[in-house]
Amino acid sequence: MNDIWLSLEERFEEMSVREKMLVALCGLVTVVMLLFTLVLEPKLNEVTSNDKQLSNLKLTNQQTEIDILRIQAQLKKDPNAEIDQQISDLLAESQHLSMQLSEIIEHLITPSQMAQLLESVLEKQSGIHLLSLQTLPAEPITEDKEASQYSGYYVHPVRMELTGDYFSIVNYLSKLEGLPSSYYWRSFNYKVEEYPKAKLVLEVYTLGSREEFIGG
Repeated sequence: MNDIWLSLEERFEEMSVREKMLVALCGLVTVVMLLFTLVLEPKLNEVTSNDKQLSNLKLTNQQTEIDILRIQAQLKKDPNAEIDQQISDLLAESQHLSMQLSEIIEHLITPSQMAQLLESVLEKQSGIHLLSLQTLPAEPITEDKEASQYSGYYVHPVRMELTGDYFSIVNYLSKLEGLPSSYYWRSFNYKVEEYPKAKLVLEVYTLGSREEFIGG
């Protein structure tokens, strides 16, 4: 080892000043590179890693604070407020519909007058023979049984069967439609059995606040 060192010293002494400066400069650069690689670079990497972890921790902390504020706001909110608002809206809608229905029924013919009305118009129309006229059982205004208990209104249908020629039946129906009394058409079945005679099965209905039919 000493021989190698002595050999290097001799070669260094033989170099010119410019060569010695270049060798010294290369040695310095080598030492600096080794120092950077072995000492400074690991430290810089560690600092960069710590900065990244710190940034992640800050973001996590901010998100946690936001979650805490949201949870606190939810805890302060009345859990029944939304349900109460829905109930209030439904009650208001129910009252509005009840008022509309009441106004409609106010202008309808009463169930007790329905059959009489059909017969009275029929008496004034020639060419028609009445086969049957019957009041059908009252029905809840809605198929929802629970809701129908509170609606207070029922459908009162009347069914009639008659025969006659086409023009007589048309005149009869036109007179029914022209009446000032209000009611609803439910079904209409017209069938020619033996020309020119035809059979008409007609169902109309009105609404009432009582389930039972009160004849007049």
